[in-house]
Amino acid sequence: MKFRTPPRRQMTDNTIPLINIVFLMLIFFLFAGSVARDDARRITPPEMIQDDENIRSTGALIIAGESMFFLEDRPVTLEAAIAAHLAQGGGLMRVAAEATLPSDQLEAVLVVLTGAGIRDVVLITRKGAAQ
Repeated sequence: MKFRTPPRRQMTDNTIPLINIVFLMLIFFLFAGSVARDDARRITPPEMIQDDENIRSTGALIIAGESMFFLEDRPVTLEAAIAAHLAQGGGLMRVAAEATLPSDQLEAVLVVLTGAGIRDVVLITRKGAAQ
């Protein structure tokens, strides 16, 4: 007695629907990503350096002008800022100067800091607009 072997079924290729779904998702994310605008372009940095929250949060001595010093949102004298820094144990001192401050005045402040025994000074800068 001969038995007939049943014919083998051909497996259908199911990758075409998967490719369609991936292609549709790709198109969706391309359109969804390009609709939203970048809000960071509309943010303008503060004009005055003592108004910049990023710089104030570093605990830096801010030199806003000739004999105008700010430390932790309070106006201070240079001597008071040096005393507060040394009372905290000294070490690294951060200094942020207004862009309009002449370099000789900044140099005079750095000479006073060095004379007070503060050797590690970091000057914090802010990137300006391209000109």
